[in-house]
Amino acid sequence: MVRQARSEATRRKIIDSAVDLINEIGYPAAGLGDIIERAELTKGALYYHFDSKEALATAIIEEGSETVLGAFRGAGRSGSPAMENIIHGSFVVTDVLSSDNVARAGARLLRTFGGFNPAAKSTLRVLVDELVEHLVKATTEGDVREGLDPESTSASIVAGMLGAELLSSALTDGADIRTRFARNWELLLPAIVTDASLGYYREFLARQAARQHPTSP
Repeated sequence: MVRQARSEATRRKIIDSAVDLINEIGYPAAGLGDIIERAELTKGALYYHFDSKEALATAIIEEGSETVLGAFRGAGRSGSPAMENIIHGSFVVTDVLSSDNVARAGARLLRTFGGFNPAAKSTLRVLVDELVEHLVKATTEGDVREGLDPESTSASIVAGMLGAELLSSALTDGADIRTRFARNWELLLPAIVTDASLGYYREFLARQAARQHPTSP
């Protein structure tokens, strides 16, 4: 039991060191030697847990994605309209990306690997599928325009989220991610939401955009 706890602590140290470097200098520039040095471990300790740099990246993607998807799912309220849950959930994701280092590194690795890494591909597929379920429900509730394909609409929402995160990360180190998500939704809402519901969801979006991150003063 003690050995297992020690092994898990070593694995955690490797992941945390890799996450810090990825967030500081990016995945391509973060060599295994740099990660070993940051973790203050031996090469053997690293290779005991991860047989390659990509295996380590995969572990970060999986952990970060679990955090992000868990936050999105947890943001949903059973009594709320599905479209509300989509918008609210997307802003909860911005909170996680702003506060969780592993989630932030995982998002960066999603961009690095895309469909070339099974974990990255699976994460994007799951996120699209989650949104499809919400959009189907929102359609039955009368908030989504008739004739919209849930799959392509969900893919467009995810693409917008990824693009907003990319620009925010590249230009302001994530400082304006909430603003960029809000602007993205301002463009998407008229194309997705019915005219009868549009005014309500514009007001709902404004409240979500103005909401402070839970850790903000």
